[in-house]
Amino acid sequence: MKNLIFVIFFLIFNYTAHSQKETIGIVEYQNIVNNENGISFASSYKLYFNSVISLYRKEGEGKRITNEKPREEGATISEDRVMKSSLPWAYYYTDSKTNELIFREAMAGKLYVVKDNIEPILWQLHAEHKKIGTYSCQKATAYYRGREYTAWFTSEIPISHGPWKLRGLPGLILEVTEETGKFEFRAITINLQPDNKVVHEKLNKPTIDKVTDMATYKKALKNKFEETLANLKASLPRGAKLLTDCDICPNPKNHTLERFE
Repeated sequence: MKNLIFVIFFLIFNYTAHSQKETIGIVEYQNIVNNENGISFASSYKLYFNSVISLYRKEGEGKRITNEKPREEGATISEDRVMKSSLPWAYYYTDSKTNELIFREAMAGKLYVVKDNIEPILWQLHAEHKKIGTYSCQKATAYYRGREYTAWFTSEIPISHGPWKLRGLPGLILEVTEETGKFEFRAITINLQPDNKVVHEKLNKPTIDKVTDMATYKKALKNKFEETLANLKASLPRGAKLLTDCDICPNPKNHTLERFE
């Protein structure tokens, strides 16, 4: 009888321990920016996560992924390159228990570290499904901070995280496209058995020396296009011109990922 009780206790303990095992992972994404002149750039980001916390962190400079069309001699040029910066790379940290969102971005040579809240995204689920890699994914759409997004998520990884600030679906988001075609997010590798120590270290809450308030950040975001144009003009060779008012030029209304009124 004692042996039977021990076996039952062991099975219950083993089942409980297994069911409470923390889900962690690392997903590598490409952040893709498609420019009006047909040139696209992709930057590497990694999403580190457990069931509650995530860190989406830039891991590499943007690289051109389409060929530039040859220019005629003496032609003007438009924005078609990544402005490299010596500032720390961007990250986006979320904690669903505290509803906290902390992010760091560099804009026009300035660094902003902002404390925000996780804003609920009103996703609409659709019946369409498709395969991304080995995962069956479902379509979802939503409007978030000035843009319409179409996302594909997989319930096979029941984690409510995704690239950038996009989250809140009943599964990991593997692919996102934005309505104008300017921005895309694509998962390229998924590791669900990473080094525990690496993930836990990445998920430590960021240490912040100076916090930018949201009002200042929104103002900087609205001014980003004008500041970027000024920096580009200053870096042009003598006699070169920057196209700013034509059908193929960068559209200031479609320049930043978030568009606040």
